[in-house]
Amino acid sequence: MNKFRGCATARVMPDRDDEFVQLVRENDVRLRKICRVYADNTEAQRDLYQDILVELWRSFSSFERDAQPGTWLYRVALNTALSHDRSRAVRNEATLDADHPVWTDGVSRPDKRLDRDEKLDRLYAAIDRLDDVDKALVMMYLDEKSYREMGDVLGLSESHVGVKLHRVKNKLASWLEAPPA
Repeated sequence: MNKFRGCATARVMPDRDDEFVQLVRENDVRLRKICRVYADNTEAQRDLYQDILVELWRSFSSFERDAQPGTWLYRVALNTALSHDRSRAVRNEATLDADHPVWTDGVSRPDKRLDRDEKLDRLYAAIDRLDDVDKALVMMYLDEKSYREMGDVLGLSESHVGVKLHRVKNKLASWLEAPPA
């Protein structure tokens, strides 16, 4: 008999503990990208990451599978990041893989790697200029989420996601085509 039954501070069941740890491990890169976009330096990113983990843990026991676990995780992480105090500085560390679809040539040749960090810095600086919802759309797009998944996380229709994403892509493209300042 569970002595914590009915208690508001009851722990998540042991098999759910393992499920939680697995979910966090599977989504670690995503969580770090969220931190990169919404926090301005390494220390702030670590603090935000910890805040996100705490919020995920707090709400995990009430997660009832009415959404996909990854969608639920995104929603909690983004809501935590949006409410987290942050400044608008350019980010210092890269989190996108070199072979991510954002690099259009799809090949990470050694001669291309030299300017990859510069491109990544410019990309994050451009993303930083976006409003919070548009930042979230870009992150989910880079994580290859469907329009439906993006809409579920942000509370938007699929068609609205498509329109917003098209506008955001055009805005980012124009900012990235401009010569670096």
